[in-house]
Amino acid sequence: MKRAYRLRALASLYDQLRSDDFDRREHALFQLAMLLRRSRDATSQPALPDYVNASLPRDLLRLRLSTQEMREAVDRLTQVMIERPQSRATAIWALGEVEAEFALASTLACIINIGGQLHNEAAFQACAALAGWLSAQEAALAGAELADLRALLMEWAGAADARLSQRADDLLAQLPAP
Repeated sequence: MKRAYRLRALASLYDQLRSDDFDRREHALFQLAMLLRRSRDATSQPALPDYVNASLPRDLLRLRLSTQEMREAVDRLTQVMIERPQSRATAIWALGEVEAEFALASTLACIINIGGQLHNEAAFQACAALAGWLSAQEAALAGAELADLRALLMEWAGAADARLSQRADDLLAQLPAP
């Protein structure tokens, strides 16, 4: 695919991520998540569900993101997490579609930074994404990050939302012992 075409397609998607219109932004987050799912380790996931391909417009359907483009997508999604509280859950869910090597460090720092502002669905999506990444890269966590993450997860484990509480408990059990 020609570079100019790739850049134009991604620029259009990223413009929608910056939209003030909630529905437009959420749709762009969903499309980016599907694009990330298709781009992640295509050899281990040859048969994606039909809705993944059916959810992407033709210009995005032809794309497989490069390493640099995945890093840029992580940066854009992290920016949405910080700037658009109403779209945090969807942005975190979309980040969960990225391989740990691209998303763990920057997203973990962001989650720890805004973790007190994450409630119910956003916190649940953070736990789900972290669980997937940590199983792949447990050794990547530093001591201070691990302590901060453990404190945040203990807060979420005490939440009234049973689904969030259970997911946070499961993730706490997955972390290496202090």
